[in-house]
Amino acid sequence: MVDETDPHPTPTLPPQTPEIPVNGSEENQTVISTIPEDGANKEPQMELRQRKNPSSSTSTESNGTKSLDSNSNNDNAPKRLMGISHEGERFVLPITKNPLTLHPIKEWSLFDWLKNAAALNFLFLFVNFVPKWFFIAIFLFWRLAYNLGLGILLYQQSHTRLLTRFFRELSPANPLQPLCRQIVSSGMGDDFDYDKVPAAFNAWLCFRNLVDIVLANDLITYIVFAIAYIEIPEQFSIGVIAGYIAGIFLCGFTFWAKTDAYRVVKDFAWYWGDFFFLADQKLTFDRVFSISPHPMYTIGYGFYYGSALLTQSSTVLYVSLFAHACQLIFLAVVEDPHIQKTYPDMVEDSAKQAKQRILSTYFSPRDLVVLKNFFLLRSGDIFTLVILVYTLLLNLFNLPTWFYVTQVLVWRFIHTYLLGYVLHLQSTKDWWNLQFSKRQYTKQEAFENWKSVYNLSLLMTHVSFFCVFYKLAELHISTIFEHFFIKETAAILSILLNVWTAVSTFEVVGEFGWFYGDFFLEEVPSTLYYTGIYRFLNNPESLTGFAGYYGLALLSNSWGVFTLALLSQLSHLLFVRYVERPHMKRLYGNKVRSQSGLSSAISEIVGEAVEASPPLKKILAEVTERAENLNRMVTERDTNIKDRVTTRADNLKGAQQDIKDNMQDESVEKK
Repeated sequence: MVDETDPHPTPTLPPQTPEIPVNGSEENQTVISTIPEDGANKEPQMELRQRKNPSSSTSTESNGTKSLDSNSNNDNAPKRLMGISHEGERFVLPITKNPLTLHPIKEWSLFDWLKNAAALNFLFLFVNFVPKWFFIAIFLFWRLAYNLGLGILLYQQSHTRLLTRFFRELSPANPLQPLCRQIVSSGMGDDFDYDKVPAAFNAWLCFRNLVDIVLANDLITYIVFAIAYIEIPEQFSIGVIAGYIAGIFLCGFTFWAKTDAYRVVKDFAWYWGDFFFLADQKLTFDRVFSISPHPMYTIGYGFYYGSALLTQSSTVLYVSLFAHACQLIFLAVVEDPHIQKTYPDMVEDSAKQAKQRILSTYFSPRDLVVLKNFFLLRSGDIFTLVILVYTLLLNLFNLPTWFYVTQVLVWRFIHTYLLGYVLHLQSTKDWWNLQFSKRQYTKQEAFENWKSVYNLSLLMTHVSFFCVFYKLAELHISTIFEHFFIKETAAILSILLNVWTAVSTFEVVGEFGWFYGDFFLEEVPSTLYYTGIYRFLNNPESLTGFAGYYGLALLSNSWGVFTLALLSQLSHLLFVRYVERPHMKRLYGNKVRSQSGLSSAISEIVGEAVEASPPLKKILAEVTERAENLNRMVTERDTNIKDRVTTRADNLKGAQQDIKDNMQDESVEKK
């Protein structure tokens, strides 16, 4: 499905059920067909196509967008993009202007003048009697006009076809009809005829003109507001200079992200076209769409934070955070529901129904996942609650710091190393299931016990970490709210990132992946897809999944908490390297991809930049050679260590056998 946007819906990958295991397959591009070939009422289908070698890719694929042929039967005729209304009417889409291109003034329409008049907001900077709060107010007005005003229109269009019905019912006798015709036709070329396109397309053109005005003013008033709140530092320290460099980078990166996204989605998605009609096209979501989910709403707003660094203003930072939050709410309330409705599940598993029947044997909607589905009268839940409450009550006593640190280390050892070893044995020898089968337990009972043990250890790693944070931080609530600075803001955002990662991971892998079901249930069909957060990261829980720990370290202002956070993350990385990844290789073979979507996209972008610059090409070659040498050294050392351990283990077994044989011989002689 489509998976990104700003200001505009682009098809996005839906959350998947337990059919998706944890790691990867080979490098993929996501190719979306936004409309079925045989009509509007059929659900669009998605293909996951293997990324081809650049030398073998066709020019059409490398451009990122593919258009299907129009009604012309001449193969040499230029191909035109086809649209299809929700009533099934097909039509050739007239050419529209690129919103990111400056056109000559003589080509400006009335709405081009109105859009570019947003630059007049700069004049407020030269009016002395305008108070500073005015710049915040005018920016928030246009921000709410975007997220609230356009959001309401799009919400109504999605659910009731509000704008489409208005234009469909607009008869020539209506006094508004000439005005609406003029608004819609403004800026269009000779290939457009108001009376020959569906009402949905006319409604979209009218809405598009409104969007241009709102977005232009939203951007310009933000720039004016940021300029008004510039703070000149008293001293230009290394930290200040680094902030300026980072700010420039974020602004430049945002500009690239916006333009690269437009390269893929074009006008149709840039202006929320699928709220009005569908386009008969295929889109290849690569580059920026492989870096971040909804890049136009996430990294596409990086210039907000770049502006905060450039202005050195906390006011700019907090207003930017509020504005960005509004955009994300707009995404969650307006766009995502429409995307899920328009592009339902696009990854189909031929064995999905059979898999669901098998999974229903081992999983229940009432299973305890962390504290979700907690039931006070269930024995396992009571046991979990007792341990949890007991651990938290220990914070009421003045116990030494080493106790809380030890508690964190013990639970981390149990969760990562002990249970990791159990998973290794289960993967290679079916150890867990065998232990239960020897005692006349079923495989289902064995897995139920595993889920309880794993959930308890996972919960206690987080609770014990919070306890050591509480002990070392010694926070006072009044101090936090009286001096709420950037460090605290970054900490809270890190915690929220951690929560989002956990929720997004569970949405993709479900209970099957959450509890490492593919280690235990070999009868479940093995299918590997990269959807949701796994489109971008191979192991999100290893990276952003520990952001909350570092957030607590920032809040506590304690290097001890930071060290424990680092040890926790390193432990999980070791678990992935020595337990999870080998199992994935055994289970899925070559389907496991070597690079994440994020690293593949960055490599592609850097590769293009290097090819265009010989000095960079030389530097990259040297860095690559050194990295390969280092990786070779590490691999050889790792292999040597394993060989030595194996040899010593074999020698030890031989010595044990010799001792055993000698003892038996002595026993025989005595007899």
